[in-house]
Amino acid sequence: MPRVERITHAYEACCSDPTTFGRTLYVDIVRYFREISDLPSDLYYDFLAIWALHTYLLDKVQYSPIICLFSVPERGKSRTGKGLVYLAYRGIHVESLREAYIVRAAENFGCSIFFDVRNVWKKAECSGSEDILLHRFEKGATVPRVIYPERGPHKDTVYYSIFGPTIIATNEGIDKILETRAVYINMPVSHRRFENDVVPEGAQELKERLIALRACHMGRSLPDAQKPSAGRLGDILKPLLQVIRLVSPQVEQGFLALVRMLERDRLIEKSVSLEAEILNMVTNLQGQVWHGYLPVKTIADRLNHDLPENSRLTYQRVGRILAAMGFRKGRTSDGAAAIHYDGNHILEMLEAYGLEETPETSETPVAQPGATAGNPDVSGDADDTDD
Repeated sequence: MPRVERITHAYEACCSDPTTFGRTLYVDIVRYFREISDLPSDLYYDFLAIWALHTYLLDKVQYSPIICLFSVPERGKSRTGKGLVYLAYRGIHVESLREAYIVRAAENFGCSIFFDVRNVWKKAECSGSEDILLHRFEKGATVPRVIYPERGPHKDTVYYSIFGPTIIATNEGIDKILETRAVYINMPVSHRRFENDVVPEGAQELKERLIALRACHMGRSLPDAQKPSAGRLGDILKPLLQVIRLVSPQVEQGFLALVRMLERDRLIEKSVSLEAEILNMVTNLQGQVWHGYLPVKTIADRLNHDLPENSRLTYQRVGRILAAMGFRKGRTSDGAAAIHYDGNHILEMLEAYGLEETPETSETPVAQPGATAGNPDVSGDADDTDD
């Protein structure tokens, strides 16, 4: 447990000179992480230090980025995760996904939780706790559970608040929706020999100073900042940028450099996704467009051309993915589902998926109704294809 007299002494120092106190604390936290872990680059030590600091100022922010420590076994995931959670605000370390315990730890104590699980998403699906993992990153999110069925409608359900700092260590990839709410750290091979075990006592003195920092800034707002990136990545990283401006503004440029790296990694991941493959095929089939529409069947058939039968995509699945990507739907003259081929929209999508280089196509337009592309009827939208 943190020692009260140490907290009091640190609180007085923080209130008398908060700038020096915050900067010194930040430097010492970075040193703490350097002594217990090997990370992909120096920028990640700064990132972990700021993340640990933000867990003590969580009442001032809307989001908390999930940290996902990902690698094959014996790369230091558990060691790094324990170092984080022993330092974080009300940190607990769990090796299972027992829903009742996790919900109560979040609702009753606002805990920071380290999930040290081999295949976290598979276990979440088996235990029915996917919603807990997915919503821990955002303040105000709740998960409903029917606790008192005997009380009847509206009185049988309890809504639990599950917002809180989250660390995940896993050997397997996580769900792509959860990925958007997390910062991946791919643990490298380490040649260092760490003689000291990672134990709670090793973080005790830093925790006492972190509690003092929290107390000193009670009732105060964080410095304002714009989102450092577009989309959800900007949402989850904005609180960390605000904390940087509070305690150590000189590291802001390094943090922004890390943000650019994360943006690049996400774009590369998107460029090899199924959606990107479908988008590439849509672009390649520009010559099959008739009256501004391209049949879903044509797209699916080309995607499936070299695939074994058990791996082929159904027309329905391709149609749903295209709709989710924002393509407007229509039908050909023979009733087949099609998408509106909007060049501007496609260019925006290519940029969003890191596919700005538009592939060349040797296709020739289909000039006659009833051919493969059909003769689209542009008069209205269609439901998901059922061809």
